[in-house]
Amino acid sequence: MTPLSVTRRRLHEGISYRLRSFAGGRLSSYCRPTSIVLLLTNRCNARCIHCDIWKNRGPEERPSLLQWTAVLADLRKWLGPVQVTLSGGEALLNQDTIQLLSFGSSLGLSMELLTHGFWEDQTKIERLSLARPARVTISFDGIADTHDRVRGRAGFVEKTERTIQTLKRMRRHHSLKMSIRLKTVIMRQNLDDVCEVARFAQREGLEVFYQAIEQNYNTAEDAGWFAHSETWPSDTEKVVCVVRELKTLKNQGLPIANSMAQLDAMIPYFVDPAQSRIAIQSHSAHELKQFCSALTMLQLEATGDVVVCNAQKPIGNIKDSSIRQVWQNRPHWWEGGCCLERRSPECSTLASSDSGRVSELE
Repeated sequence: MTPLSVTRRRLHEGISYRLRSFAGGRLSSYCRPTSIVLLLTNRCNARCIHCDIWKNRGPEERPSLLQWTAVLADLRKWLGPVQVTLSGGEALLNQDTIQLLSFGSSLGLSMELLTHGFWEDQTKIERLSLARPARVTISFDGIADTHDRVRGRAGFVEKTERTIQTLKRMRRHHSLKMSIRLKTVIMRQNLDDVCEVARFAQREGLEVFYQAIEQNYNTAEDAGWFAHSETWPSDTEKVVCVVRELKTLKNQGLPIANSMAQLDAMIPYFVDPAQSRIAIQSHSAHELKQFCSALTMLQLEATGDVVVCNAQKPIGNIKDSSIRQVWQNRPHWWEGGCCLERRSPECSTLASSDSGRVSELE
């Protein structure tokens, strides 16, 4: 039987998605957030080739633990038992992350934590397991040395696999209802390993979600980034074959979390990235119609800034106002035509950070 909290969450998401287009979009302003991500830090101790967040230096002016917990409490009261993702950077570099995870779970929120799993101290992983997240998602871009090369540090895959085993052990010993998911980015460097990750997930009792490579996070937006990127697959035929094999493996019952529509959307992107770059970047390419992300996306930056559109400036800060007030007072950008469709000059000159994409890519 499906838990009541899951039923309520699905109902909430379904209503908000339908309000985007119902009555010609006249009810769009009544949409509530369905994609909620808290970026707890802009620091990372990996050296990934597809991300520049690790290059960030200097102090961070983060919200306090009390301010973050107020956000979680407000979200629960306002939206019910919705899913909230904690990410970064590397979320576990923030010393408050596990406490926030536990607090959110105690409220009845469906809490997800994204991590790279590169930890020597496995007591940290044990403690996060006991915080009872609904899901822990671990970056896993290849088998053996491939993962080390992508993540930029020796021994990465060894520590990540140790983290996976700790999570499995804690789930088993404490009868935790915790999903363990791998996240794999499809790029030039790991095409030979992509399908092997699905087989690894099946053997280990995990699931895996795939994402097409995007422009490096924390870099200025570049519409033609793929033409000079070291991570973009130059062998189009090979990458298309890999995606098609993933579809076959999913049909065979391997634990691939992507929908068929999500996998299908990757093929035209790898063939002609310029045509679907924006939709892929917003993770909406699989939808029949594109909608402004400001209708359902809610992302809180490590500074407390609130973002609802990757191409626009923050709409407020949780240090100054409640999250519900910030959301309800957000600009109605969708009324003038979404940036996904028009990409105004103002949008294209703004810096592209990890905004809106971190919930799908760690």
